[in-house]
Amino acid sequence: MLVNRSAPAKVGLGSVTCLSEISKWPIYNVMRLSTSIWLGLTATICSTPVAAQRPGAIEVSALGVWHNKTTTMDGLRSFGAGARVGIWLPANFEVEGQFDFTNPRNASIDNRFQLFHLAGSLLYNIPIGGGTGYVRGGFGKLVQKNCVFNAIPCSSHSALTAAGGFRVPVSGGVSVRAEAMVRNRSAYSYTSFGGSLGISVMGGRSAGGVDADDDQDGVGNRRDRCRETPRGALVDDRGCPTDQDGDGVFDGIDRCPGTPSGTTVDAVGCAARSED
Repeated sequence: MLVNRSAPAKVGLGSVTCLSEISKWPIYNVMRLSTSIWLGLTATICSTPVAAQRPGAIEVSALGVWHNKTTTMDGLRSFGAGARVGIWLPANFEVEGQFDFTNPRNASIDNRFQLFHLAGSLLYNIPIGGGTGYVRGGFGKLVQKNCVFNAIPCSSHSALTAAGGFRVPVSGGVSVRAEAMVRNRSAYSYTSFGGSLGISVMGGRSAGGVDADDDQDGVGNRRDRCRETPRGALVDDRGCPTDQDGDGVFDGIDRCPGTPSGTTVDAVGCAARSED
């Protein structure tokens, strides 16, 4: 712990003198700044409505990226830029392609080289307050240009990626996006950590236009004739729920499909028990 050497050896924690002295400690100022940032971020997440993120929505992200050493190429840590393009799927899943570029330097010689990372990933998005957190798993290729290691050209290779991040809505479909990641290739004893920060823009159905799908039944508002379909119900081409056994409980929600005609059913479509 960092302390102010000029502070009294004994200070009453309940006194004004104590608060005055503690406020001068470097660690106090760091904690106060960290707390302010955290509270501000929490307030932003909780107070800003999340952009409509539905199946079929297109997400485009522009990010600043950073990674630490790329030992397989004798590369030091480096900053760069990246782009992501994803499409949202049902159940909060998303598939995404990414492209990153950095310009690291070889550790053993004074040589800059270009490092490209191209990958595909599957994301699972988790609503948090007004924003979303997510976890990501993917596989990609690290492609080098002008890299030299032990006097011979470096080899490009593939790697697995695992990551976690969040989006904080700013306005409409625009969000601030941040992520921490790790890349690994066990065959080469390669592990690299990194992160990214930038802007994400949601389009398509997420924009709330004619392609929006308010009840999330897979049929856009423009064609949907039943726009208040319960979540989980199966629908026809017009967006209206179906009920094959005619018991009044929609397919997809009905836990007992095929109930005989005339049977009294409960809220989940199963035959109601008669009271003795």
